[in-house]
This record gives sequence, structure tokens and C-alpha cells, in this order.
Amino acid sequence: MRGVLQEADIRAGLEAGGRIENVVIIARRDEADGVEHVPYLLPSWRRGYVAIGLFRGAGVRAYRDLTRLVRFLRDDLGFHGPISLHEESCSKLAKLRSFIDGAAPAGSTQPDQPQSPSNGSAAPDTLDT
Repeated sequence: MRGVLQEADIRAGLEAGGRIENVVIIARRDEADGVEHVPYLLPSWRRGYVAIGLFRGAGVRAYRDLTRLVRFLRDDLGFHGPISLHEESCSKLAKLRSFIDGAAPAGSTQPDQPQSPSNGSAAPDTLDT
């Protein structure tokens, strides 16, 4: 499914010379009213943001421990750029074309296919524009 990559595919892309260009973490409430953090990565070898798929079954990987997630992104995936953290209801997420139309996590569903840029620009989406 587009919009989701397995960790092994991400590692293979990095080993092949790719890089993670941007990371956005979406904080969402779970059924027990706790907080889960879902990372979305912008890999250089794919178009649009992708979530990390579960090891088994449908869905995306979510982390309760934000420190552990950041350590995974920094130490295991080698991403040392800025990391944006937003609540699932944040209006700034609408500026990320990849998250429009339900791509932001909702419950246990997988993100939808990313929308292609309408102006043909290859620059990564940012929340600061």
C-alpha cells in the first residue's frame, strides 16, 4: 500500500544511498485516552510522507514513549534534522499536502495515498510556510 513502508524497506533505501529528508510526528489519543505518536517520514526515494507499517497485519506503528521514538529516528535511522510534533487535530497539518484527505492517522487505519503537488515543485512540504 502506498503511504506505508516497512522498517526493512526503509533500511534498504538508506543503505542504497537514500536519506530521510523530513520527519513529522502526529500525536493522537488512543482508546484508553493515552497518547500515541505516529512518525511520518519523507524518504528521498519516494514521493510523499510514509508511515512505518506494523510488523504483522494492517496498520501503522505508533509509539507511546516519545523519547524512544526520537532515539529510533536518530540512532537507528540516522535522521538528525528537526522533528515536528503536532496533535492530530492541528490546523497546520492541512498545509502538508501529503496529510490531506485522511492521511493523518485516525484510529487504526492506514494513511491514504499521498496527494501529488499541484504546482510540480519537488521541494518537501513544510509547516512553516
